[in-house]
Amino acid sequence: MTGTDRPNIVVLCLDTVRKDVYDRYATRLRERAAVRFEGMRALGGWSVPSHAGMLTGSVPSETGVHAHQRRFDPIDVGDTWIAPLARRGYESVCVTSNIYASPVFGFDRFFDRTIPISPSRRLPAGMDVQQHISERSTDGVEAYADFVREALAHDHPLRSLANGVLLKLDDVSRKLPIEKPTDFGGRAIARTLEREVTEPDGPVVAFANLMDAHGPHTAFRGLDDSIHGVSADFHSSSFRDSDVNVADGLGEYESDVERVRRLYAATVDYLDRVVDDLLSALAAGDDRESILLVTADHGENLGYESDGYLMNHMSSLSEGLLHVPFDVVPTSGRALELADDTVRPVDVNGLSSHADLGEVVRSLASDDPFDPFALERERARAEIVGSGSGIPEGGDESYWDRSQRVVYEDERKYYRDRLGTEAVYDVSGPPSKQVELPDETVPNGLFESVFGDWVSDHGRDGRAHAEEVDAASRARLEDLGYL
Repeated sequence: MTGTDRPNIVVLCLDTVRKDVYDRYATRLRERAAVRFEGMRALGGWSVPSHAGMLTGSVPSETGVHAHQRRFDPIDVGDTWIAPLARRGYESVCVTSNIYASPVFGFDRFFDRTIPISPSRRLPAGMDVQQHISERSTDGVEAYADFVREALAHDHPLRSLANGVLLKLDDVSRKLPIEKPTDFGGRAIARTLEREVTEPDGPVVAFANLMDAHGPHTAFRGLDDSIHGVSADFHSSSFRDSDVNVADGLGEYESDVERVRRLYAATVDYLDRVVDDLLSALAAGDDRESILLVTADHGENLGYESDGYLMNHMSSLSEGLLHVPFDVVPTSGRALELADDTVRPVDVNGLSSHADLGEVVRSLASDDPFDPFALERERARAEIVGSGSGIPEGGDESYWDRSQRVVYEDERKYYRDRLGTEAVYDVSGPPSKQVELPDETVPNGLFESVFGDWVSDHGRDGRAHAEEVDAASRARLEDLGYL
């Protein structure tokens, strides 16, 4: 291939989408996929280490990016898979609704251009309303007048005003028993991504993060009510995930957790429709073929026994978090040449890892046919350094903030944490599930051969980093449950 006919490549990160729920509810993407990696594992259990791993193929103790250093500054641009594609004529773009994967934490350094989208800035050309709110010194009617004046003075006044209206509608729906009128950014990301991919004359490599499946969870317009059946007045902020995590089982939270599970499933179905529409738009709007790599930075704990009865994605390396989707979805059959003219769809059932994401991208951008089976692994690994969220009230900080590692070999998952706890799990069963094998032990020297030293000097606590961001970003982190 020459630079003029290379395909666009889009790494589409469905933030917090676990494999079992994706398989059941992302039926359109599963059907359109040419290659489906059924044994894909993430390199970390929450956004910061997982995104660093997706870019570099490395774990936090190697990248230096983790709970206690949440900026991406330690990573050299040349150590990512994005840099080599520039030499092949690719432009790079990031469209993101994840605040960690944004300019706030230095994620934009890796791309030619980055377009952040948030609940307060759904139309990215308009002003960031939350930024205005955090900086204002007025209240009441005067505050609204200040916003209108600033919006009208903006380069894009109508879009700025629209951002304010949309944010206000969301705020009203949260206070009243009515359905949230907008999603959590998925449609805006898809529209922006379509434009950013199709408008350039040459090939584009894009990274996009859609946060709709990430908490908080509430019914919003566009969800399939037949899947969730949750009343409009429910919001997952009515209880704290950390309270569930320190409880003995689900107990009094069982009904609320079940509501979250149903809303989560309906959101994955919604994202399936959003991305399916995006694929059709890319096919219709550009002569250049595009290939989407649909995956997740990590999954989600939903309070199941296999999740350790945990919620969200703090302080855990469960299969609910590490087993993620990875489907290769071209806009047409011409966009993807497979080795040996393989019949599609191809299911790669062996173990695979985000450590090889860069190899997948490079292969798709090369002149050679794509051989998915070459990416099967005998071994994979994952690691977290510290908790991704605040320590539960009254919880043991040394436990919740501990570093954890896992190694996969065949149908076994070996676990070790910094406190010396070890465990062995059978992961040969259904997706996102693990069964502890108390009679088996971790092979001698396994972790030493796969990992280097533990990160011992945490430096400043991750919460201190959060205090250094602007007020609008801090409010966003609090809403997402990271603070």
